[in-house]
Amino acid sequence: MKITTSPAGKRLIPTAVLILLYSYSAMARVGGAGGHSSGGSHSSSHGFGDGGGGGLGIPLSPGMIVVIIIGIVLYTMFKDKLNLGGNNGQPQPLMPSGPQHQFPEGLTPEKIRTSFMELQQAWQQQDLGKVRKWMSDGVYQRFTAQFAMMKKLTQYNRLSNIRIQNIAVASISSDGAYQTADVAISFSMDDEFISQQYPSLNESYEGDTDTEYWTFIKRTDSKISGTDMYNTNNCPNCGAALENTLGEVSRCLSCKTLTNNAAYDWVLSEITQMEDYGGKNPLLNDVNLHELTKNDPLFSIQRMEDIASNVFMQIMEVFTGDNNKKLLRFAESSLAEKLIQQKAAAGGFVFDRLYLNDVTLSQYNQANEKLNLMFTLSATYQRVQLGSRLTALDQEMDVHRFKLVLSKDLAALSKPQKEIAFSYECASCGAPYNDTTNDTCSYCDALVVDTAKNWVLTDFGGY
Repeated sequence: MKITTSPAGKRLIPTAVLILLYSYSAMARVGGAGGHSSGGSHSSSHGFGDGGGGGLGIPLSPGMIVVIIIGIVLYTMFKDKLNLGGNNGQPQPLMPSGPQHQFPEGLTPEKIRTSFMELQQAWQQQDLGKVRKWMSDGVYQRFTAQFAMMKKLTQYNRLSNIRIQNIAVASISSDGAYQTADVAISFSMDDEFISQQYPSLNESYEGDTDTEYWTFIKRTDSKISGTDMYNTNNCPNCGAALENTLGEVSRCLSCKTLTNNAAYDWVLSEITQMEDYGGKNPLLNDVNLHELTKNDPLFSIQRMEDIASNVFMQIMEVFTGDNNKKLLRFAESSLAEKLIQQKAAAGGFVFDRLYLNDVTLSQYNQANEKLNLMFTLSATYQRVQLGSRLTALDQEMDVHRFKLVLSKDLAALSKPQKEIAFSYECASCGAPYNDTTNDTCSYCDALVVDTAKNWVLTDFGGY
């Protein structure tokens, strides 16, 4: 998380008010991670105890009411100093601080605008068919997991008056055989979150303004130039027209190439809220890690964080009722069994919003001839149980923190691996997994979960 300092005492009360208001609102739009940042007006319909209307049934305690009233009073007193309204009372987007960079070759403001606007449309329609070709597997998994939850809660998100105010490259990094670019997108929009069956979940925001950091990744050794996956609909390898039905595996039906291979064009690999953005990962400069992975052409920190986010979202889907088979694609058998037991003990629930705020490769070690990568993750969500009315298992949207470990044999890092869709295709032959109840690939008999071939989940839990 990026921490900004200011002169002592100058903004103590306004900051406290922002934190208070932040804690009582939940973000709906693309990339949302738990709170609207500034500007605009907000309304919601919390029909507590409204029977068939789907109320959460959580009474506000006197203490909570007092806190809310104090927050409103303080906000009213200090709203001019907060400068949330911009010029003439109009909300202004939050602008990124720090130096800005030139756009790297092949990544243009036009591609950024296209990706931003088309993903807002895909989010509203809960259909990633048109945008799958240029997004990483981890980003795809984040959205499909959220769509699954929204469908269970009969939710949809209506966005309007979407305006991009500014696009700036905040950071460029070399990451193994890849280059990454963090692009700050400042925007405004009207945002309405609607549940047909549970109107107590409804919220709306007018003039919502914010800045998000979109991370794009591209291979530095690519010999392909001029490819534009954002404004064309053709396979970057064979030129065939792409179907808008690409799913878990983004492969061209004609030549079987992965369209979201970063050798062809810049691929959207992460979306981070401004309050969670921490800039470059210090491990980018870790000499020992570079030495351990120098012979693996597919290794990069950003790519590994994408795999970690993919794994996390699939675990969350399993916890909320998806097939346990998913775990058998990427987790050690003992850990998979432990997670299945945790699922049974927790009972049935779904997430009212599930936002993966941040995934960071924070540490690594070598043990038992394996390289173990340790990730820290934060996610914002509220668990609820379905019925004629919702029962809240968590009193409000809150941030939860997790740790996750992926392991691979050190010897495997020196062997070139196939570019595959993680957990959906065999690391040995590239064939799709048709039946994950088997512990071997149905085509080549290779083990599905094998640290000698692929990254395996060896530890997971909250902290």
